[in-house]
Amino acid sequence: MSDAGPAAVPPGGELPAGADVVVVGAGITGAAVAHHLARRGASVVVLEQAPGPSAGATGRSGGMVRAFDPDPVVAELALAGLAAYRDPGRWASGRAPLHVVGAVTAAAPAEEAAFRAAAERINGALGTTAHVVAGAAEAAGIRLASGVALVEPEAGWVAPAEVTADWLAQASANGAVVRCGVRVRAVEARGGRPVVRTDAGTVRAGAVVSAVGPWAADPPSGLRPDVPVRARSIQVSVVGRRPDVPAHATFVDLRTGLYAKPVGADRTLIGMPHLVWGSAVGAPPDPAHARATVAALTAHFPWLATAPHLDTIRAADAYDVPGGDGLPPGLLRGTGVPGVWAVRALNGGGVKTAPEAGRRIAAAVLTDPVSADAALAATRPHTA
Repeated sequence: MSDAGPAAVPPGGELPAGADVVVVGAGITGAAVAHHLARRGASVVVLEQAPGPSAGATGRSGGMVRAFDPDPVVAELALAGLAAYRDPGRWASGRAPLHVVGAVTAAAPAEEAAFRAAAERINGALGTTAHVVAGAAEAAGIRLASGVALVEPEAGWVAPAEVTADWLAQASANGAVVRCGVRVRAVEARGGRPVVRTDAGTVRAGAVVSAVGPWAADPPSGLRPDVPVRARSIQVSVVGRRPDVPAHATFVDLRTGLYAKPVGADRTLIGMPHLVWGSAVGAPPDPAHARATVAALTAHFPWLATAPHLDTIRAADAYDVPGGDGLPPGLLRGTGVPGVWAVRALNGGGVKTAPEAGRRIAAAVLTDPVSADAALAATRPHTA
């Protein structure tokens, strides 16, 4: 969270003097945590430094949702996340936010057995038709060239800002106070409880959950996670899709990190890793990387060679420091201040994990806001 000038509290009154939990950050994960906390009856204050929610990585995310992930911990969260995004009963809007276009995950032939096991697990849990294709030239409008692919016909994408707004609306309906344009200056312990100092006042809390995305790399005093986090650039481009180009599923290639998703009927978002560490959310786009992305993905989408370029969007997200193997389990990290937790860097996977991560974090924090057991409990199942 950068240190710019003060901002006024939006209409709605002053900050409450206290809350059971203060959530710092109104992106998709912070909104999910706030929703589940308020649903469980906790008093919640959500603080966001920007004028509105989804101002950081969330608002610039591609929003792809699938049940598979090569990380088994993330895969467990993503499976529950896909179920939530498919269920209209979980949303204030009354409709499921998932745009069902299918998802294709490509990998080397050696991954075929793992893909088949994943398909069986996904179908058993969700009643879907996930399956593996091997040696096929194409799947769901995507040229595969080689290797194997896991196809999830019932997966797709969501609009992350829309999901975030829905969860914040539900949290507010359950009594949460959401304040944007409020900058957190520091979090400290007073009398064994955390106190959040902001430009708009001070809030005493039973617990604090920091979900600030890339700003976790340089947070205010008291919010620094005890496991190092770095901000890493994410850049995508949006290209036009001609009427004669067939529809396609979302696509991720585990061998190269290339990815793509349809954006409506006539546009496609494309991306590949942009390994620039320490990148700011508002850094300017990298034209060379945008051209390289088109060139790399043309093998899978030949029509990209002549597709019109519409936009390039650069953002950043929080990533665990490279080489940080052996990280402790859990979705929360300690900060050195009792009762103050930082959400684990989800390495660009916040959208697909948010529904279940938010639920587990809320349960862990309310079970024991101070003990380290809360962080470890976040990896274990909890009842809704």
